[in-house]
Amino acid sequence: MTEETTNSAAPGSIEEPADRRAPAKRRRLVLAGAVALALVVLVGIPGYLAAQPGFFSRYPGLSSRYGPWSKSTHAEAGCETCHVRPRLLDRTAYRLRMTGEFYVSLVWRSRVPDVFGTPTDEACLICHSDLRTVSPEGDLRIPHRAHVSVLKMRCVECHAYVVHELSPEGKHSPPMVGCLRCHDGDKAKNDCSACHTDKDAPPTHAAKDWLVVHGSQSVGGDCETCHKWAKAWCADCHSQRPRSHGKDWRTVHGRRLAEHRSCEACHASAFCVRCHGEVPQTGFDPALKLVR
Repeated sequence: MTEETTNSAAPGSIEEPADRRAPAKRRRLVLAGAVALALVVLVGIPGYLAAQPGFFSRYPGLSSRYGPWSKSTHAEAGCETCHVRPRLLDRTAYRLRMTGEFYVSLVWRSRVPDVFGTPTDEACLICHSDLRTVSPEGDLRIPHRAHVSVLKMRCVECHAYVVHELSPEGKHSPPMVGCLRCHDGDKAKNDCSACHTDKDAPPTHAAKDWLVVHGSQSVGGDCETCHKWAKAWCADCHSQRPRSHGKDWRTVHGRRLAEHRSCEACHASAFCVRCHGEVPQTGFDPALKLVR
């Protein structure tokens, strides 16, 4: 081998011998491995543990929310599944934030983490993509597609008490009173058969005088079959001013009493006495009693 071949490197360059490059490369690999291991131990594992639903059981302030969830039908779904948008950036940001919460929880258990937003339709539709039209029991017609796709309603507007708390009836299901916020007969129809497949208003309810005679027929009846969704369904109506009591009611009420008297359904005798000085006898029926 000639001297010219041996010294073929460019003028002014210094080529590191192979036996010196190997240790430097190993050091870089060891350093990279140490950094990767530190990230796994200090970020990856804490982030994973903190993202598990069981992590929140350590907070006494969340026991009232964690307990009902653990017994609900959504116990198989983690907190992240419902409360974080199903997008890469949102999920990544949540995991990073929960890594911080892991370390904070080591010294501050009394704190209640505020990391959850209201579930979005986008998150709900990951699992509930079928948008069913009847309830699991089969009695209710629930046109989900009409509510979600057409009316653009959010799932959480109707689905209260499903996960983190029990309804007044002690169930993990939306109470009927929630439906009636819209299905009031004006904003949306409120016929029983509009939503129920095996319930409809009894024929007696179609009678013209039903509002007049229903009180006498309710004794010993089966009103609760339909009306048990509310604790005081009588008061819901009787606490409101009747439609007949318009602006001219003071002028026409005497004539109306002659046609049908039902003052005692809402008013004690002292109410009449305040104006009349006595209880008027027009159309008076001694059998009428004050509804309490």
